[in-house]
Amino acid sequence: MTETTVRKTVKTKRFGNTDVIEEKVNATEEEDPGEFALAKFSQFFWFIGHVIAVLLALRFIFLLLGANLTGIVLFIYNITNVLVAPFRGIFPNVRTGESFFDTAALLAIIMYYLAILLIDRVILLFSKSTEV
Repeated sequence: MTETTVRKTVKTKRFGNTDVIEEKVNATEEEDPGEFALAKFSQFFWFIGHVIAVLLALRFIFLLLGANLTGIVLFIYNITNVLVAPFRGIFPNVRTGESFFDTAALLAIIMYYLAILLIDRVILLFSKSTEV
């Protein structure tokens, strides 16, 4: 939560027969370090979630287009095998020639985003902010 401090200074000066009133207003905002840490923690989880989703989306596209198992494709398959493993076998996969419709990868993307959303809401519970 941001705390705003407002200071108002009023000075009266006399110039000849006229009184001149000079007002100065200073506003300073101080960020609560705990709120800042929670916000950064939330951003970190969303960043990790987006990286996982991009890797899984690349896996899905490579399998759908029947990419050759070389270089970056093999690297992405090896990394994402662990992420897709809990979701294998839930829905049937469709294979047509070289193309493979990986339902486990699509389900993994959805489930990991839901998990990140849940973690983000739990982090928000510890926040003093009322923003949603």
